[in-house]
Amino acid sequence: MSSGNEIYASGSFPASIDTKDNQRQTSGEGSDNPSLVEPGSQHPVASLSPFLPAEILGLILQPRWKQREDRETWKKIVNVLLSCSLVSRAWYHAARAILYQDIRLSQVNSLRLLLCTVRERFGGHCSAHTLQFMYRSPHQRNQQQPKEYATLAGEIVACCPGLRYLAGECGSLCFTSNMSLPEYPYLRELKVSGQDLHLLAPLLSRLCNLKSFEVLQSHNGDDLLEHFSPPRFKLLTLSISQTELSPGLCKWLESSSQSIERLEVQEIGVSLGNLAKVIGGFVKKVHVKIVVDSIADSDSETISALYGFAGLRRLRVDGSKIDKERLLDLRLSLETFTFSEDVLSMRTVLTLLYANWQPSLQSLDVYRMPMSIYFSEQWIATAAEYRNELHNACAARGIQLNWLSPEE
Repeated sequence: MSSGNEIYASGSFPASIDTKDNQRQTSGEGSDNPSLVEPGSQHPVASLSPFLPAEILGLILQPRWKQREDRETWKKIVNVLLSCSLVSRAWYHAARAILYQDIRLSQVNSLRLLLCTVRERFGGHCSAHTLQFMYRSPHQRNQQQPKEYATLAGEIVACCPGLRYLAGECGSLCFTSNMSLPEYPYLRELKVSGQDLHLLAPLLSRLCNLKSFEVLQSHNGDDLLEHFSPPRFKLLTLSISQTELSPGLCKWLESSSQSIERLEVQEIGVSLGNLAKVIGGFVKKVHVKIVVDSIADSDSETISALYGFAGLRRLRVDGSKIDKERLLDLRLSLETFTFSEDVLSMRTVLTLLYANWQPSLQSLDVYRMPMSIYFSEQWIATAAEYRNELHNACAARGIQLNWLSPEE
C-alpha cells in the first residue's frame, strides 16, 4: 500500500479485502481509502507478535492525533498505520483500533463502506473518537448525492456513542426526530458549516456535556423552539460566523449558553444584539473575528451590538482598521482589550487611551505580526515608534502591556 495513495478516511476499511481487484470491486475507483487486510487471509505476513502485549503495542503505535491536523500530515500518519497493519495479526488489530479513532470522510462511497462494515462486522457499534465529514462531490450534477451523504453521515454518528469531536462541513449532517440516537456523554466539541439547524437539532438534544459549539454559515434556526426542546448541555465556548442570530435561535440556545466563558463572533452584525438579550449578563470574554487576518476592517456593526453585554470584561477585536467611534460609544467596564499589531490599529488604540477610554482597563494585549519582506523600512520604523508610544501611554495609566506571539 503505497504512501502515494489518496486517503481521506482512516476508518472506513472493509474487513476482508485482499487484492487490488477485490478492493476496486468493493469500494469503487472513486473511494476515499485503501483497505486493511483481514488476518488469516493470503497475505504473506499473518504471524502473531509473540513478545508485545496488546496494550504496549497500542501505546507504541498510537500517534498524537490532532483534530485539525493538516491534510498531508494526517494522510502520512494513516499510511504508516496501514503499513503497520500488514505486519501480523496483533499489529493488524492494534493499528485498526487506532485508525478507527479518527475518521475523515469526503465521498459518499466511503460512507457506504464504513456503515456497511460497522453494521455487518461490528454489530452496529463504531469506536470512533473523532468524526469529520467533508462532502466533496465528484459529480456536480447529481443533486441527490449531498442529501444521501448527509443521511449516511447521520446514521454513522448514531453508531458512535464514544465520540469526542464531531465536525460536518457544507451541510453534511442530517438527523431526524424519528432516528434512534444514543446519548453522547463524551462529545465535547461540535463544529458545523452550511448546516440546516433543523437537521442538527435532534442530535443536540442527545448531547449532555458539549462544551464548544462552532457554527459557520448555517441557517433555518428561527423556529427551533416550536419543534425541538432546548439543548441540555452547558457551553463554555460558542463561535458563530456568518449566521443570522434570530430571536428564535437565541431563545432556543438560552439555557445552554448562560455558562459561556468565551464568545467568538464573525460577520453577524447587529443580530448579535438578539444574543445579548438572553446571555449578555453572563459572557465575560468576546472575540470579534474577521475573515482575512490583517487587511480587513473590523466588524463595526458587531462592535456596536456589544453594548448589550453588560458583564463583558475581556474584548478582542481583529482587523487593521478598528472602528474608533464605535468603541468610544461602548459603555462597558473592560479589564483587558486585545488587538493585532498594525500601524493603523496601534494609532487607533493610542487615541482611545488618550481619551481615557475604559477607565477600568488593566491590561492591553497585542498580537505581534510576523515580519514580512513586504514591510517597507518606513512601516517598520513607524511601527517601532507606535510601540514605544503605546508603552508610555500604558505606563501613564498603569495599564500592563503584553506583547503576544500569533500562536498564543
